[in-house]
Amino acid sequence: MADLAEPIPTHPPTVHSAHEGESRGAVIAAMAVNLAIALGKLVAGLMTGSAALLAEAGHSLADTVNQVFLLVGINLSHAEADEKHPHGYGKEAFFWSFLAAIFIFVAGAVFSLYEGVRTAVESHHHDRSSFELIVAFGVLVMALVFESTSWTIAVRGLLAGAKRRGWTMMRYIAESPDVTIKTVFFEDSAAIIGLFIAIAGLALSEITGDEIFDAIASICIGLLLGLVAVLLGRQSRDLLLGAAAPPETREALHRLVNSFPEVIGVQRMLSMLIGSQSILVTGELHVRPGLTTAQIENLIQRIDDQIEREIPEVSETFWELHGTESRLQAAADAEAA
Repeated sequence: MADLAEPIPTHPPTVHSAHEGESRGAVIAAMAVNLAIALGKLVAGLMTGSAALLAEAGHSLADTVNQVFLLVGINLSHAEADEKHPHGYGKEAFFWSFLAAIFIFVAGAVFSLYEGVRTAVESHHHDRSSFELIVAFGVLVMALVFESTSWTIAVRGLLAGAKRRGWTMMRYIAESPDVTIKTVFFEDSAAIIGLFIAIAGLALSEITGDEIFDAIASICIGLLLGLVAVLLGRQSRDLLLGAAAPPETREALHRLVNSFPEVIGVQRMLSMLIGSQSILVTGELHVRPGLTTAQIENLIQRIDDQIEREIPEVSETFWELHGTESRLQAAADAEAA
């Protein structure tokens, strides 16, 4: 006979769904693109002395390192649960995404701001040859094409995830715990905007002969990266602190549990995201008097089977009975009779 005085844990450890393949593919595509672009921007920036190009090179290098962080997070989040981490390692993805946000700020935003301020202070116009300008604008345009390709892959992943939940893409970006693919999306979006800023800054500097426009472009890129870092950092922070499941998931759980005739009500139910597609649920159930221990155990099993079918992102559940001691005594009396 099970000891119902303790919470009854059910459901297997986290099951990783196909959406993680989409996230991994988006990360790998972004990493390859950013590495190639970073080298191109660095060469063009050193040739032309453009602060905006050097800022963009730092931006792409930071993005490349971030993709490595995200891949590490994806791989580590698949580790099996153990005694030290009984609920698994799903939050590894949240932690490494948080590190990526910090790196965007430190290696991307700070460097871009530094280059912009340095160029503005020096206020020395670089006489660039036609060849140097062709290389510079060629690299920027090519980077724009490659970044757009990576951005498209990320958007497809977001759309697929939003479709699975029945959400709009904007809501998925705002509320989804899949920080990996959202990080790629934000990075690529910032990269595309940053490239347009760099092109405008370099072009205006050449037209006017004043490097202040190049400096302003670099500063704007730095501010843009700072904004992206703050947005990603806040989302990762909320998840690391133990964010609850989305409201509709919590409502669906309440409806499902209350649909069983043996359940009088749910005294409390708590949820926590323990992975991008894993939810831990604990609840205190008020069940009909007179149920035997076997009937209660059967009820719990049926509830979990139904949850597994209808709300598969719930990976673990722990149920307690309201007024456990009295329930145990009632169950014992019923079995004795």
